[in-house]
Amino acid sequence: MADMENIFMRLNEVISQQQELIHSISEKVQQIESIGGGGSGNASIGDYESGVVYKRNTLVVDTETETVYRVIEEYTSDTVKNDCANGKLKLVGFESQVVSIPHNPTQKEIDQLPDDSVVVVYSTADAPYLPDESGY
Repeated sequence: MADMENIFMRLNEVISQQQELIHSISEKVQQIESIGGGGSGNASIGDYESGVVYKRNTLVVDTETETVYRVIEEYTSDTVKNDCANGKLKLVGFESQVVSIPHNPTQKEIDQLPDDSVVVVYSTADAPYLPDESGY
């Protein structure tokens, strides 16, 4: 019988310690949440809308192309096309897709592409590629 009492006393002690630990963790989480997540910015993601004030590092989705952009600096949005051309939005990633630009890209548009991107300009006036007979 004494062994059972010792087991229950020890179990009660462990439960009390766990409650104190959970309470301590809860207080720390609440402090982090009140600071705004602890990050240097307020990164969020949402559908792009014209006429909205976007803060730096907000992620927006062009609903026509499902392409994600990062806001470079706080500004009031116009259109995805104009905002990219004005250097307000930077393409986040290609997600294994080819991004086409229906005109010769400006340097500003090229600068908005992710690092290590390849830019290829195709013209229907160019001679078509014909591999040599070796297949290379």
